[in-house]
Amino acid sequence: MLIAIVAALLVASLTIDLGPALRKRAEVAGSKYLERPMHIGKLSIVLRTGAFEVDDLVIEGLRPTDRPFLKAKRLFVNMPWWSVFSKELIIENVDMNDWEMLVEQFPGRHNFPKIVHESKEPGGPKRFTTTVRSVIARQGQFTYDDHTVPWSVVCRNLNVHVFRGLDAYRGTAQFSNGTVKIQAYDAFRADMQTRFKIDGGKVLLESINLQSTGASSAITGYVDLGHWPEMLYNVQSRVDFPIQKAIYFKDMNFTVAGHGDFTGTFHFYKGGRELKGAFTSPEAGVNRWRFPDVRGLLLWIPSKFEVTNVTTGLYGGSAKFDFTMAPLGSSQKAHAVWDAQYQNVDLVQITDFLELQGIRLAGRATGRNRLEWPVGRFAEKRGEGHIVATPPGGSVPMTRELQPGQIARVDPLPPEVGPFNAHAPIGHVPVAGDITYALDPEWISIARGWAATERTYVEFNGRTAWGNQSRIPFHVTSLDWQESDRILGGILTAFGSPTGAVPVGGRGTFDGTMLESFGKPRIEGHFDGERMRAWGVMWGRGRADLTIYNSYITIVKGVIEREGSQIIADGKFSLGYPRRDNGEEINATIQMTRRPLADLRHAFNLDDYPLDGVASGEYHLFGKYERPFGFGKLVIDQGKAWGEPFDNATASLRFEGNGVRLDSILVKKSTGQMTGAAWVGWDGNYSFNADATKIPVESISVMSFPRAPLSGVVQFNATGAGTFSDPRYDVKLRIDDLFAADEGIGQVTGRLSLRGQALTVEMDAASRRLSVTGSGRIALTPEMDTEATLRFTDTSLDPYIRFFQPQLSPFTTA
Repeated sequence: MLIAIVAALLVASLTIDLGPALRKRAEVAGSKYLERPMHIGKLSIVLRTGAFEVDDLVIEGLRPTDRPFLKAKRLFVNMPWWSVFSKELIIENVDMNDWEMLVEQFPGRHNFPKIVHESKEPGGPKRFTTTVRSVIARQGQFTYDDHTVPWSVVCRNLNVHVFRGLDAYRGTAQFSNGTVKIQAYDAFRADMQTRFKIDGGKVLLESINLQSTGASSAITGYVDLGHWPEMLYNVQSRVDFPIQKAIYFKDMNFTVAGHGDFTGTFHFYKGGRELKGAFTSPEAGVNRWRFPDVRGLLLWIPSKFEVTNVTTGLYGGSAKFDFTMAPLGSSQKAHAVWDAQYQNVDLVQITDFLELQGIRLAGRATGRNRLEWPVGRFAEKRGEGHIVATPPGGSVPMTRELQPGQIARVDPLPPEVGPFNAHAPIGHVPVAGDITYALDPEWISIARGWAATERTYVEFNGRTAWGNQSRIPFHVTSLDWQESDRILGGILTAFGSPTGAVPVGGRGTFDGTMLESFGKPRIEGHFDGERMRAWGVMWGRGRADLTIYNSYITIVKGVIEREGSQIIADGKFSLGYPRRDNGEEINATIQMTRRPLADLRHAFNLDDYPLDGVASGEYHLFGKYERPFGFGKLVIDQGKAWGEPFDNATASLRFEGNGVRLDSILVKKSTGQMTGAAWVGWDGNYSFNADATKIPVESISVMSFPRAPLSGVVQFNATGAGTFSDPRYDVKLRIDDLFAADEGIGQVTGRLSLRGQALTVEMDAASRRLSVTGSGRIALTPEMDTEATLRFTDTSLDPYIRFFQPQLSPFTTA
């Protein structure tokens, strides 16, 4: 460029005479040569030394209102002017200080002047030659401003040195503290050193060392000044990803890690540009994600931007993707397309990496995901995808239909042992599945999908508004409801709704629909199960319409049946307890018909309570599972209390949180009955009172003596208060008209007192032929150790001895 300006000045100085008009003539001649207005503030010539001094040189832009192409504070040209007479003009050196050059690129045009002209002289030896031995441009600034992209480069502190070599012009250049700004991104620093060679109108860039913020580049290439903006750069760059992210994605909430290498070319030509090449990275990171051995191709031309054939390792598997933006630079809106494929991704590695709460998976995943959106409007994305999961070797996924072999393998297995843990980890769950989906700005739609573990199969379709509004019909087949419940709780926990498991077992199916959001789903459907188990009890076959929402299950028309018994339930039950929101855990009505009391005692942890039979009734329970409130009525048939059978019993129940109160107890036994009330606490304490009348002695099993069948009428009252582990009660007993077979005994009164494992007995019996008093202690242990004292007064013994010695002579008396 400086050589061209000097040439223009030489033309002016050689065609005019020295005088006052020299500066104006130089401006005109320079403007004609450059085809651009040129202005000179001051022109001085020292004929003795041949030194020209030009002050305040200006070359205009494309239009007078544009910024100037060149401004130079001072330009020196040293030449022995008398060398002109030897037909060879020798320019010793050109020196330019304090200068600024601006190159602007507009769509279809640029401001670079024409500085290389085709020669109009005929071929052969030139009659006149010009030799420039050295050109130095000091403390300058070069600016490239591309208004098309837009992007710009400002090279500050730029020093250029061009010298005449043995074979051609060669030179060096360097600048520091330059800046590069691309579009609206933050500007970043650049420093450069270069060596070059001038070959005609081309500058051959033999070496460029470019250091910029977050990148280091080694470059070669050329700039064709005669065909501006034709230039080509061969680039080898190393890029620091975190620093580059701070430039191009400054305000976006993600992090990157690693570095990459790029090898390619950057070609500027009339009408456009082309950046293409290949890139690699030993490991790239986005947030906590890590992608080893990244490789791919890049192409950027005015009409499109492409990153293609990108391959990387992906958590035990591999991935490949293509990314394009097109069309660019036209009136048509550009669209971006991201097309990704992944193969054999290890679900153990990726779910461990994601630190999923509630559930982690085992197996391999293969699939494809394609997204397309208008550039700058990612919220308008559309796409589709397909994912297939295969379980680890040796794992057989559950099927939609329950197979007899599967049932035979699982049914005999014992239930979980030990205290139930609602949040017990379920390990890495082997999973299989196949899901096809599509998405648009409003919805993710699932055409058809299924997923299965070893004991649970789920089939689904439908759509969700990106996890918010949802409608997803689904079917579940479970070989083990306990596993299915833990998996469901794990999935809900992973989606941000912590949910524990409840103690449940059995097998069956569920057909329903998931509504509302994934974070707080609402599930409605119909349940049908076999061998249902909960709270350590096998309840039997169950069916119900139910709704699951906010960690509650609401049951409508729930029926459980087993061996002639039936339970009908309607209401709300918490899925796991205690609840984080401290809400109620149960609010339900329960109708029960002929359910064994042993099941109910076990469910309420009252196994030690000495009451058996089959229970019927209707109850309304609410509050906490382990401390419910409510009311109901209990009917017991085929009952047995403390080992003594009774015909039936009824009572009104009041659940008071820490226990249940039994009011209006009525127990019928043969022709007699017992009335009373009782309290049973969930912590094992109790109290009761009872009054019994008209109970035939022969109906009391504990008073059954086959050799001396007893008869009579019993009445008693009893009170007690204690704990099941340390029971306490007192009984006052009276038997009227007691007979042993045909021998009358008369009236018997007695008192029984139980204190822990010791039973104290006192009794009196009196009639015409009998007067007996007695007392004793019986240890209620397997050995039944007994201490007893009996006192007989005026008693005939022979009638009673004959019960034990029937062969005794009828003439024997005592």
